[in-house]
Amino acid sequence: MTNEERKREKAVKKIETAVRKAVGKGVSKKAIEDTTGQAIVEATEKVAAKKAAVNRTLAKEAPAKKAVAKKAPRKKAVAKTI
Repeated sequence: MTNEERKREKAVKKIETAVRKAVGKGVSKKAIEDTTGQAIVEATEKVAAKKAAVNRTLAKEAPAKKAVAKKAPRKKAVAKTI
C-alpha cells in the first residue's frame, strides 16, 4: 500500500467519523452533504496547489555555489617557559 493510499484511507475514515458524530447530534443530511462536498473540493484544490508548487521548484535550476574566501590557518601560541 502506497503513502497516497494510506493518506486517502485515513481521510475517508476521518470524514466517516465526522458524519457519524454529526448524525448522532441530529444534524440534517443536507447540511452534512454540503459540508463534506466543500471539504472534498478544498482538499482537491490544496493537492493541486501543492503539485504545482513542487513542479515550479523542480523547474528552477540549482543555485550556483558561492565562492568563499578561505581563512588562513591560525598560528598556535607557544607558551614560553622561563
